[in-house]
Amino acid sequence: MEHKSFKSAVWAGTFLFLFPSIVYANSSWHWVTASPMKVLPFAAAFTILIETTSVIKLGRVTDFKKAFYIICLANLMSFIAPYLERAYRFIPTSGGYSIFAAFNKGPYYIVLAGYLILTIAVELPIVYFLLRKDSVNRKTLLVSILLSNIVTTLLVAVCERIICVGQW
Repeated sequence: MEHKSFKSAVWAGTFLFLFPSIVYANSSWHWVTASPMKVLPFAAAFTILIETTSVIKLGRVTDFKKAFYIICLANLMSFIAPYLERAYRFIPTSGGYSIFAAFNKGPYYIVLAGYLILTIAVELPIVYFLLRKDSVNRKTLLVSILLSNIVTTLLVAVCERIICVGQW
């Protein structure tokens, strides 16, 4: 019986030593370098430039001005959507609809795992349905919108994690 308890204690000690749990009790998150809120305008401009170029060149859209405005509108909708949802979730804790808290409270980047899906769900229908008549080939337009959104979302995610560093 003593042998089993000794083995159990050794295994428990080994487990706790190999897999320690870090607890951040009574602490708060803060951005060390820059908040994603400060990076958002640069990310938006970068995204709009790449997506417009992709839709014009690969999607073969003839009207540059119209494509630019529509892509700006679609990006505005896709950049705002996650923050509006997050601000709505802050109502119970902040006492109101706080868009400021959505940007600055907690270790939340602009681009998370579900953001790519949200971006495609918001931007793809807007851009495709408003530009399909101005494109030479609808299939290449659809592919160019999809690929440019994937590329820009991944690039913004990588840049954001390099630029925006935070700690507890």
